[in-house]
Amino acid sequence: MKLTIDNPILYHILKILANSNMPLGAKSISEKLEERGFQVKKETVQYYLKLLDELGLTKKVGLAGRVISEKGLEEVKKGMVRERIGSFIELREEYAYNANFDPFKRRGLVSLNIGIIRKKDLELSLELIKACMDAKLAVSRLVKIYEREAGNLKIPKGKVGIGLVSTSVVDAALIGSRISSFPTFAGILQYSDWKPLRFVHAISYYGSTLDPIDLFIRSGFCSVKDAVERGSGNVPADVREIPLVLRKRAVEIVEQLEKIGINGAVYISGAENDALGIPVNNYRAGVVVIAGSTPLVYLKEKGIDVEIKILAAFERIENLEEIDSLT
Repeated sequence: MKLTIDNPILYHILKILANSNMPLGAKSISEKLEERGFQVKKETVQYYLKLLDELGLTKKVGLAGRVISEKGLEEVKKGMVRERIGSFIELREEYAYNANFDPFKRRGLVSLNIGIIRKKDLELSLELIKACMDAKLAVSRLVKIYEREAGNLKIPKGKVGIGLVSTSVVDAALIGSRISSFPTFAGILQYSDWKPLRFVHAISYYGSTLDPIDLFIRSGFCSVKDAVERGSGNVPADVREIPLVLRKRAVEIVEQLEKIGINGAVYISGAENDALGIPVNNYRAGVVVIAGSTPLVYLKEKGIDVEIKILAAFERIENLEEIDSLT
């Protein structure tokens, strides 16, 4: 039932009742709604409670107040799924908008994916990451080594973190040029003869409560090793949509990114409503970007024990180092 999920007051009344171990009256619910930022009078809450009673989502317990029903609990579970979906997309947008990177000045914040490895594996890991970058299967050749913490992420003793530029640098560059960018799909992009061919698997960002890129990495569908070493394999990538009328400007932004060593965007669709096999809405263009965690997947496939943290930290691009200077 869409009614309670789509109505924030009804939905939060149900959540309040679900979190209570006793019946609650309209006055108590009104006060708890105020704590959540909703200014709702007791009389209005009474009206909503009668409506929820009629829908079978709450039950009146004498003069003590209301409790949530089993049907109401199911409605809350549906809403919690939607909240998780919304929060994940919101996280993507937060990192894109806060990563205020300017490709023309080559300055500003970029978001990083972090690979946590054992210190003893650092030298080999950097060599493997460089090989992935040499094959143009990385967003950027810039990296950051963390020994203690990366943003709010603590690095365990005996380990180090390798920060790699995430795909949101492309979104940040587009947004900075007044080109709205919205993630739509993530999937597995097939490479053949060192060139992107088509998506062979895809999951909608909106339909997932978890990061689809992370799901594909864990699934074992990737074969980054084959793509790096033979030119034919499967790499994680995603698609964002932009207004079709701004496609020419987006191409200019991508070309500028390439000039400064950011090669993540590998394809921009035109009016064909198809981005390497991913459907694109009318009057929109699809921008395909290799996942920023691709080199970390390569480490995993080469036997390096690596913990991958997607969208884990922000760093000014001026503080990053070229991979060539570290290997």
